[in-house]
Amino acid sequence: MTVSFVIPCFQEEDALAALRPHLPQIPAAEIVFVDDGSTDGTATALAVLASEDDRIRIVTHERNRGVGAAMRTGIGATTGDVVVVYDADRTYPLEDAQTLIEALQGDIDIATATPFGEGGGLEDVPAGRSFLSKAAVFAYRLVLGRRARGLSVFTCAFRAYAGDVARGLTWRSDGFPAAAEMLGRAILAGARVTEVPSRLRRRTEGASKMRVLPAALGHLGTLGRLFWARMFS
Repeated sequence: MTVSFVIPCFQEEDALAALRPHLPQIPAAEIVFVDDGSTDGTATALAVLASEDDRIRIVTHERNRGVGAAMRTGIGATTGDVVVVYDADRTYPLEDAQTLIEALQGDIDIATATPFGEGGGLEDVPAGRSFLSKAAVFAYRLVLGRRARGLSVFTCAFRAYAGDVARGLTWRSDGFPAAAEMLGRAILAGARVTEVPSRLRRRTEGASKMRVLPAALGHLGTLGRLFWARMFS
């Protein structure tokens, strides 16, 4: 079984410097970094990483298109039997990636990290982000119905996918709601999902790109598309 990592990056010069010593821990045959139109030193930092690790491939957007677009590009560039999406800022423990990969057993298509299940937790996470995540759980479970029963998170992008499932997904959101749309569309297509407890912490390098109001509005549009897909597709 081969594993591909996808790591979207936008203005992540500092986060990549902090990630650098942890690269050997990434359990993957290939690591696809997507530079989503960064204008800081991200491109230089990625070039340094690629010179030190021959598993790394870099894909570049000429302009910033959003994390959802970066995930689309990155996943499309993978070849692995398993695809793991991970954040450059390491707000989830990198060691939990192996647990996600191992959770893809039997008929499981997607394993998603969750800070809200038993054994997970939040560490100094801004209240706005926590509130949005919890509100999203209620809204997405309502729209998706019984197929989403029991899921405790939709906004977390840290997941392991069966490779064919990941590369077969289509989603419209280019921003932060993409993670929820990806999971919702996979569920509607019959994908089987499990959750793995993990701990989400506030990032310590660089600055978060997520803004609560634009993200919330984006989720409303995504919920509408998923409701339409559930009712009329």
